[in-house]
Amino acid sequence: MAFLLFVGADTAKKAVAFFVAKDTTFKIGAVVLALPIDGAMQVRIAGRQKHRRHIICRLVKGMSSRFLTVFTASLLALSIGFAFGHLTGKDSYAEKASHEPYERLDTFAQVLNVIESNYVDTVDRTAMIDGAIHGMVRALDPHSNFLSAAERKDFEQRTQSQFVGIGMEVGMKGDELRIITTFYGGPAQRAGLQSGDVILGIDGKDVSTMSLDELFNALRGEVGSTVKLSVKHPDKLSIQTYVVERAVVQLDMVRSMLLDGDYGYVAIKTFGTDTAKKVKAEIDKLNGYVPRGVKGLILDLRKNPGGFLNEGVAVANLFIPSGNIVSTRGRDGVSIQSYDASRLNYVYDMPMAVLIDEGSASASEIVAGALQDHHRAVIVGQTSFGKASIQNMFKLKDGSTVKLTIGRYYTPSGKCIQAQGIVPDVEVEDLVLQMRPRSTLREKDLEHAITADGKARIRQENEGHAPGSAMTADGTRGETAETQQVEHVTGEPLPSISDLQLFTALQQLRAREFFMNEQ
Repeated sequence: MAFLLFVGADTAKKAVAFFVAKDTTFKIGAVVLALPIDGAMQVRIAGRQKHRRHIICRLVKGMSSRFLTVFTASLLALSIGFAFGHLTGKDSYAEKASHEPYERLDTFAQVLNVIESNYVDTVDRTAMIDGAIHGMVRALDPHSNFLSAAERKDFEQRTQSQFVGIGMEVGMKGDELRIITTFYGGPAQRAGLQSGDVILGIDGKDVSTMSLDELFNALRGEVGSTVKLSVKHPDKLSIQTYVVERAVVQLDMVRSMLLDGDYGYVAIKTFGTDTAKKVKAEIDKLNGYVPRGVKGLILDLRKNPGGFLNEGVAVANLFIPSGNIVSTRGRDGVSIQSYDASRLNYVYDMPMAVLIDEGSASASEIVAGALQDHHRAVIVGQTSFGKASIQNMFKLKDGSTVKLTIGRYYTPSGKCIQAQGIVPDVEVEDLVLQMRPRSTLREKDLEHAITADGKARIRQENEGHAPGSAMTADGTRGETAETQQVEHVTGEPLPSISDLQLFTALQQLRAREFFMNEQ
């Protein structure tokens, strides 16, 4: 809709006098009004408030009737157009609101200037700005992060099956840096560190005063170098000191064995490159040991922090012939992608049981959730970690990267288990861990953890520390992954039948076989 307004010179002068009398200020977005006045003067109004009383009074004296008429008509038409837009166009409000946060950049610049001008020591501007970016992204959720070019390289290397470190997974709970697990045969395990231990100091520095980057950097280092840890065991009052030598830790991703002569057992420690192929190879090997193939399969996903989503989907597809495996949705529940099973990749139809615990996260939960919803396996153990968020990498011009949570994933039944976890069909505690004090750490315990429905953010009692997580395989947490010469091949020792969770899973398969034979 447009307005065309014609006024005479006298009316125009009265209109200008009215604006002057009302002490009117003008704010006209990004519009520039440029009209020739007496062939020499111009009026420009562009993106900021200007007090026009004296300017207009001067212009009135020198204006010709013709240009004053054109100027006033243009001004009134422009004002009417803006008023009409504000009354009828919601987009104008949205656009205005979208620009408001950027006004805080002026405050940021002022703070930066104050620091550079007055801080007791000389500061590195680039380091400060990078730190601010880190803080901004980390405030979103525990899994979003800003990575420099070097950190991006570390991230890519951490998705491989080996890394340099002391061989443990750690996580922050409040101000406490806790050990989630130590890799069997790795430097930390050989030094005597255990799951549930609280690390109070690293090389003499209190961890409560360290940022998350400082914590992980302190644990990293060259092969053969050492790190001194001050540690408190949950069942002891005294603080013990451990000196641990860093080494290349080679993860044994997939392991297998026969149980009771004709039942298969396959443990997946992480979902890295070609995990699905390795799982298939192990199952085929087990089937080769039994004339008619194994009677049933136990898939052990305990202490598996996740990894590549596509590998999780591929593993689930080995046992699911058709239908949805997992779907992802972004902001406002908008569908991102649906991952469905392909009959071409379906291989095994044997009865199954899946073992999970509080350390089973991400891709592990995708596999367990799909098998549970398709009634393809009985789930045994404890409620899983509860990470159902997905991240994407956005590479920037300078080589740095923003790793950003872009959505949540949903099991085939349409349930999002973010901060909730997969609830087992048969709940069984780990009796070995029950024999000594321990502290579990799940997604819901991490600061800034997002919820399943996105309506609220989980609040933590202690907001003073950056959220922590250190599951090395999926790259969102853990130590550096660089290939060196010294290696320690690790992996939990294969469990025995004294493992109550494993024993229960085996009994579930035996009971199913008995029931089927009775029919």
